[in-house]
Amino acid sequence: MTTSSTSNARGSGRGQRVTIADIARRAGVTSAAVSLAVNGRPGVSDATRTRIIDIARELNWEPSPAARALAGAPVLTVGMVLARPADVLGNEAFFGAFVAGLQEVLSAQDYSLQMKIVDSPEAEIETYRRWFAQRRVDGVVMVDLRVDDPRIPALEDLGQPALVIGGPGHHGSLPSVYVDDAHATHLLVDHLVSHGHRRIARVAGTAEFLHTSERDQAFLARCQELDVDGVLQDAGFGAQDAAVATAELLTLAAPPTAIVFDSDEMALAGTHVLLESGIEVPGGIAVASYEDSPLARTHRPAITAIGRSAVEYGRLAATRLLEIVAAGRGRPQPEVTGGAEQTGSSVEVRAIEPILVVRGSTDPSADTAPPSGPNRG
Repeated sequence: MTTSSTSNARGSGRGQRVTIADIARRAGVTSAAVSLAVNGRPGVSDATRTRIIDIARELNWEPSPAARALAGAPVLTVGMVLARPADVLGNEAFFGAFVAGLQEVLSAQDYSLQMKIVDSPEAEIETYRRWFAQRRVDGVVMVDLRVDDPRIPALEDLGQPALVIGGPGHHGSLPSVYVDDAHATHLLVDHLVSHGHRRIARVAGTAEFLHTSERDQAFLARCQELDVDGVLQDAGFGAQDAAVATAELLTLAAPPTAIVFDSDEMALAGTHVLLESGIEVPGGIAVASYEDSPLARTHRPAITAIGRSAVEYGRLAATRLLEIVAAGRGRPQPEVTGGAEQTGSSVEVRAIEPILVVRGSTDPSADTAPPSGPNRG
């Protein structure tokens, strides 16, 4: 099948866009042979393929995405749809770092990331269907896994390359990468209990997200195991909701002596409320977060947090999705790294093993520690 070009025809000397026919004439082969060579398909010798590709480069030829799709070649694009308000996404340091990690790996393989913001999971599903039907993407990354998520069966029915960010055990037959939120919760609660806290609150993010539910369950269970009072305070992921939730905790007959927040943005907002109320951190109430960022590290006192690299998480997600895309075309998959676990017919990859980074918001002595490297505790 013949594909057309999007580049200038500086090599052809005609001032027109270079086509596969131009390359074929120069190489002395058929257009079909050129199509096979540039799309990485069998049917031409290695010597002929090398000669054709060299001529294509000399003529500054590049295939258009539409032509690649028509030819059945990869369009070199990965999609991600977000059913979250733009203002919430814009304030999330973790999400920005995750996307940066994705982009780094995809760009190194000449892939682009196509993103779209929609208003519901249903609109997200329709976007996936349209993208795959129009061959606009080679695969998708699904984020913000929900409890009983309708997107999972929809993507299973489509049968196209897809990677779920989140789990375990809630991604159906689709491959996933995830961080163990239950283990992260245990690290936070255990640390606070070891510092003498017997009444700990958790200011939780959006309840519909699976990781919020898993953190809630692990938090209450761990507090019960250690015979401490666990207080669950629901909030959204925004700073304003976290501030309101913190203020409400202060009105309790027995306020907590430590608060764990679902994000660094929430932790900073809650800390501001505490300080404005005349409560010292950590002397009056200790503060910790599930997410780490430069904001948490540079705040005074610096915020104790779960030290998972969002950039590395994004890198692993992109690497895993490209493996899935390659496997769908019958090419050998690179070996999965990062702690692969076989579960049924799919492979889960635990992206980043969470560690606890202890700072001054829970342990004043940690402020004297060197800033490089985490303090485990």
